[in-house]
Amino acid sequence: MLNLVAKGSKGEVFNEMCRFKEKGEPNHLAVIQNVPVTERLPALAKMYGNDKIAGVLSIAITNALNNFNLRVGMNPEQIANLSYELINESEQDQLALQDIMLFLDGLPKFKYGKVYDRMDMPTFFEMLEVYREQRHQAYVNAKEESHAQFKAMGDSNRMSTDTDKEANRNAMNEYLKNQYNNGNK
Repeated sequence: MLNLVAKGSKGEVFNEMCRFKEKGEPNHLAVIQNVPVTERLPALAKMYGNDKIAGVLSIAITNALNNFNLRVGMNPEQIANLSYELINESEQDQLALQDIMLFLDGLPKFKYGKVYDRMDMPTFFEMLEVYREQRHQAYVNAKEESHAQFKAMGDSNRMSTDTDKEANRNAMNEYLKNQYNNGNK
């Protein structure tokens, strides 16, 4: 993914990102479940260095911001600073490059708020926080659903086999016969 973004091959990046979308919307769980921790931004920064990862992020951010006609845009130095801050911030919730790409894809579609006539670091992070909250909520919902399904399965210690069920039926049958016979005497 790093190489695709660095080369600027938009078609290949688009195809790769389709794996992490469902009906055109970001599938946060797909990123969380399918991107190993060793391939997320904090690990990539340690492996390749902050400069290389910030450079790749700068390319992606620049491409996304080119979709806007801003009165007050971000200059290359501001974009570089933003990229380094993204690397620092990604440690909190283990953001992956795919998360950033999904966020940048949704930015011009106003999925995280409207961009009026300017873009700066606080505005960018405010919108990124909306993405992160959606990502976190998707994770919490999936965890709750998994727990509810596990709970609905019941206690595994209380499972009975067919022979146990048959023995219970026979015992109940004998008990009821004895009760009936004792009641008719």
